[in-house]
Amino acid sequence: MKHLMPWRRAALRAVLMLTLAAVFQPASADAGAFSAADLKRMSTFVSNFVEAHFPDFDMQKGEAPANSALIRFGVSHNDHNNFKSRIKRCEQENCKFSLLIDAKFVAESVKKYFGLDVQHRSVSGDDDQPPFHFDGKSYHFDASDVPSGGDPGQYAKVTRATKEGSIVRMTGDIYEEDNSGDPPEIIATFVVTAKPHKWNGKNTWAILSLKREYR
Repeated sequence: MKHLMPWRRAALRAVLMLTLAAVFQPASADAGAFSAADLKRMSTFVSNFVEAHFPDFDMQKGEAPANSALIRFGVSHNDHNNFKSRIKRCEQENCKFSLLIDAKFVAESVKKYFGLDVQHRSVSGDDDQPPFHFDGKSYHFDASDVPSGGDPGQYAKVTRATKEGSIVRMTGDIYEEDNSGDPPEIIATFVVTAKPHKWNGKNTWAILSLKREYR
């Protein structure tokens, strides 16, 4: 370099420094950026928990969701997305609950979205949550007690996703619809972490944590 003109030496030195910086820079968390199609699939994935009003949790910090919450998710998810194919009306006289679903569908939904096994049992109600009665084969519940696929509700839109080792971190906004005809309103932001998961031979995710920040 000593035989080069001073300005050429400076230019070459600058190029060399940039090259070294690129070589030795740690890998970014955004490496392997997700496509728009990936973000859309993630939005659908997260919406399954949002529309069922699933509570916040973090299994990575030892805060696993309660078994009762998993049962509520399994029932609500199917009522919202599989009403015609999986939900039945009680045909007995003087039914205490108007609807029922086979417990195997509840277990399937929990396994699909959480990668967990649910323990089948009745879930008592309280001021905020409705009861679900387990008869040994099916869960019985009332239509008014779960979010309905025909009603306005909440959904998620993932705006950014990054990889942290094998874990995927998804962030975005939660929208709420109503019957007024106005555009959906953003009511919260969220952070979801999930791990790779196979279901019926397809690549998907199993949720690990959900955290909302309401406006």
